[in-house]
Amino acid sequence: MSLTNSLDQFHRYLTCLWTDISERPNALTCSEYGYLRAIERLDGEKLANADEGEGCGHSDGHGHHLQDIVELLKIKKASASVAITKLEKRGLIQRFQCQHDARAQHIVLTEKAREYLREEEAVYEASAIDIAKVLTVDELEAFKTCLLKINKAL
Repeated sequence: MSLTNSLDQFHRYLTCLWTDISERPNALTCSEYGYLRAIERLDGEKLANADEGEGCGHSDGHGHHLQDIVELLKIKKASASVAITKLEKRGLIQRFQCQHDARAQHIVLTEKAREYLREEEAVYEASAIDIAKVLTVDELEAFKTCLLKINKAL
């Protein structure tokens, strides 16, 4: 089987895990999960940059602007705006006015969003268990190494 076909099949496997929401009462859609993870990732970068004395790129240091999310996810601003509005209606993010730019708003995760993200990690934990069942210890370590290398490059 080609790499292309293998990736396609693996994608379908993960999609099936996502769509089986019977055990996930607070289920996020794959898209919602992606947006929340992006904001969480930006939070991590903000903390890392603060440790280096750079701050988060916004002089008041709170939350992220919509443009940060657009750039990270490489999406259109209009799409991000619609998604953020939906997340706000679900109580998963909060927006508040930027102190330095009246046109901009900061976007932050709510505690509810952080809880949902932890619950959704079960999808990937289930996948990791399934993968570990079919690989030897050495193959599993090689797989992890390859995934890290791929993720850094992409």
